[in-house]
Amino acid sequence: MLKNFLLVVFLFVSVVCGVHGRNIPQQEPQKLGLTLSGGGAKGLAHIGVLHILDSLGIRVDYISGTSMGSIVGGMYAAGYSAREIEEFALSVNWGDVFSRRAGLEYTHPRRRESFGRFIVNLPIQNGRLILPSGAIEGQQLWNLLSDIFFHVRGVSDFNDLPIPFAAVATDIETGDAVVLRGGDIITVLRASMAIPSVFTTINIDGRKLIDGGVARNFPVQVVKEMGADFVVGVNVAQGLRAAEELRTPIDILYQLGFFLDARTFKEDRALTDLYVEPDLRAFTAASFGNVQQIIEQGKQAARGQLPEFLALQQQFSRKTDTLMADEPLFVPRNLVADSIAFTGLYKVRPWFVRNAIGISYGDTLTTAQLNSAVNRLAATDYFNRVTYTFEPHGNNAKGTLIFHFDEKPFGRLGAAIHYSSFTGVGLIGNLSTSKLFLYNTQAYVKALVGEKPALKAGIDAFLNDRQITWVNLEGQARHLVFPVYEDFEIAAEYKQSYLRTELTLNHLTGPNSYLSLGTAWYYQSLSPNMRAAFSVRGHTRSNELMLGWKHNSLNRQAFPQSGMRTRLASHFFFNQKPSLTFRDPQGNQSSELSDVDIRISNYLQIFANWESFLRVSPRLTSFNQLQAGYNFFYDQQFINNFNLGGTYPFLKNQIVFAGLNEYEVLSKGIVAGAMGWQYNVWDEFFLTPIVNAALYNFEMDRLNEIGTDNFILGAGMHIGFLSAIGPLQVSFAFSPQTHKILAYINLGWTF
Repeated sequence: MLKNFLLVVFLFVSVVCGVHGRNIPQQEPQKLGLTLSGGGAKGLAHIGVLHILDSLGIRVDYISGTSMGSIVGGMYAAGYSAREIEEFALSVNWGDVFSRRAGLEYTHPRRRESFGRFIVNLPIQNGRLILPSGAIEGQQLWNLLSDIFFHVRGVSDFNDLPIPFAAVATDIETGDAVVLRGGDIITVLRASMAIPSVFTTINIDGRKLIDGGVARNFPVQVVKEMGADFVVGVNVAQGLRAAEELRTPIDILYQLGFFLDARTFKEDRALTDLYVEPDLRAFTAASFGNVQQIIEQGKQAARGQLPEFLALQQQFSRKTDTLMADEPLFVPRNLVADSIAFTGLYKVRPWFVRNAIGISYGDTLTTAQLNSAVNRLAATDYFNRVTYTFEPHGNNAKGTLIFHFDEKPFGRLGAAIHYSSFTGVGLIGNLSTSKLFLYNTQAYVKALVGEKPALKAGIDAFLNDRQITWVNLEGQARHLVFPVYEDFEIAAEYKQSYLRTELTLNHLTGPNSYLSLGTAWYYQSLSPNMRAAFSVRGHTRSNELMLGWKHNSLNRQAFPQSGMRTRLASHFFFNQKPSLTFRDPQGNQSSELSDVDIRISNYLQIFANWESFLRVSPRLTSFNQLQAGYNFFYDQQFINNFNLGGTYPFLKNQIVFAGLNEYEVLSKGIVAGAMGWQYNVWDEFFLTPIVNAALYNFEMDRLNEIGTDNFILGAGMHIGFLSAIGPLQVSFAFSPQTHKILAYINLGWTF
């Protein structure tokens, strides 16, 4: 009886549980979060950890990141695989990405000679200098992010990305961490890595934002709030530095900026379930020349914790490979701009922008073409920042292309420093405007204050909207002391004051070249600065007619690795009016030029300079140069001769030559050739061995009389570094004819 009762009870409970068990909620699957810290170049180690996740097929449900961690995390969230992110990181020229300016190739050929030659270039508005919120606007970074995230340009809610994503920035007013989970992803990521005092701040929703690392560099709490149950945290910042490592003011300022993060890190570290910290002590936040090694350190750190990752594989395995794109995402993509709009234009007129971008309605465009258009606009120096968005019409490739501008004031004040073994120390100031009363009229005044001062001022008036043709009026003056050599030993020294004004009509002959036709007037005075057996004192003045052509396709101003620079010039000097006196070894003084075999008359000067840089490998570039100058119908001795020597071209009629000092050889005609190899040792450090040879003191109508006395050889080694204040080059050179080893130093730019 009892048995039957128990059986009935058992069957009743089974039925009831079977019926109502369908409504019992099932346990939700665990969600995996990934947090990637900031750390500059060290943040590329995150890619190595992503490789382990991909190889094990581990599913990531949420991602949070700061600074470089937000870039890498954002790419992963947008559908890129670790392999694709690594390929991208290795292919990028990080030096260009963090450059303050658009590439040299986008600058108008007229402005390339002075492009990027000032340490600071501050805007002037209403008579006041305006200090930027950072040293670098990061136009190339904007362009790069536009390329990377082009395929998700329409996603405004980051939960709609293949992996929900959040980036962290810092509110500069309150110091609070700002979690960004929507909006324009390019602007968000740029804000997340706006390193204080390095990158300019970014405005989002009325808040001025800087690098998220200041407030929360390791945002684990953020990914927990997104819904993560288990968090893998990769930290590359490695906390505050020890006191003995803080050696410079920059080190101390950097340390001060991360005190708040040091406190939040303890909270975030406690929330991390699997903590990964690659050993990156050998690298800094600026080690972008060591991308492969940094990624490898990330891989090694993850391999060292392989058992933990294998445990994750069991719980968070990816059921399908839906997050991985069927084809690489980082490829050119097309869009059709059936309409174009501009925002942020107040002082710059739309027609100028339309001419600069060169895009018409209905054009099919790639991101590369769009970035070229943006760079052309940035190179006009009218804007702090140029970005674009694309609003598709429906689900097709056609839509509205919108350019967004942040205008600069038209006036600017620049400053630089220069030092060379020949000129000594000089401070350079530049006052310029890109609108002198009228559009397309630009003006500038440059002054070098130092041992050998110089001044240059001019106006460029462009005659058409595309700036193809322009008139230039320019004046320049220089005062210097130069030696005169005899048999490679100093025989005299002169003070020279030089003044020249010119008016030219110029016309573009291609994207990298232009032709000039004009007239000029010059005046120069000479006076001995030391006693010599023979001396000249007085002045000369003359008129000129000139025709010239310039080409410049170099990829950068200092230590170029590709491209060519050519200058061809012819000057006809006429109406010369000398007023000179001469003193011979016996102390006799005369003003008759014929007494010293000098004849001042009309003459024709031809000059040519050709330089070629060819990249042989990522670090090795071959260099070749040919220079030539000759004065026809000329017998004025050293007064207007070409001078051979020196390693930096900034003197009138100068032909550079490793192995000779400036002015060590003076001749009416010189032909010089040089070749060398430029090796990029690391970062911006270069070694360039060079050999050169020159022919001088020859007559074009008596070339058969050229002998060994007309030739000179030289060789040198240039040690170069592109510093924050300009190129630094230390050179050692030797010539077998002089039997002297010379040392030169050049720092910064001059004009």
